[in-house]
Amino acid sequence: MKTKNKKKRWISIAGNTLFWGAFAALMFYFVSVTFFPTQAMDLYGFSTYLVTTDSMVPVIPVNSYIVVKEVNPDDLVVGDIITFYSHTDINMDGKDNDVITHYVADIEPFEGDNHSIRTHAYGVTQRDSWTLHDEDIIGKYAFIVPVLGFLVAFLQSWYGIAVVVINIVVIIALVLLFDKGKKKPEAETSTPSPSENEKPKEEK
Repeated sequence: MKTKNKKKRWISIAGNTLFWGAFAALMFYFVSVTFFPTQAMDLYGFSTYLVTTDSMVPVIPVNSYIVVKEVNPDDLVVGDIITFYSHTDINMDGKDNDVITHYVADIEPFEGDNHSIRTHAYGVTQRDSWTLHDEDIIGKYAFIVPVLGFLVAFLQSWYGIAVVVINIVVIIALVLLFDKGKKKPEAETSTPSPSENEKPKEEK
């Protein structure tokens, strides 16, 4: 009986370890790519961005969740779609280094191994006002992840963050309660055996 209970306990521990390990890994990945995309690019070799403007419609619709892969600027050609730091406040949010995704319009050598890169939006021949260099390039557009754009936009809001935190707390509480219910001690019953020296009572 003790051996069987011990085996069940180790199986339960292993299951819990796998569950929480996978949960922590998924949370780490989600937080890193959603809130720290630049660091995620260094860590994974790719990252994800939410496109909130219409400058690339219909190729990249508004609120699209795109995957951007690491790229060597030497490999870029005219017509590639790249994601980069624009050093401007296009979104009018008070930040002067908005991340933009546009087409490569021109690329020329600049000061040794560096490049001078001009970009443009979809369906527009006029070049953007900025000139990029290698250090401004984040990566090359790979593909769109369907549906997730609106979900990510929600999760990046304070309301969405609050909902996620509350749900995590509820999930942890439910798991702990479930484990507590499984760990209730089982009462062991045993039938006492008569002593070898004890003689049975004679009936009168």
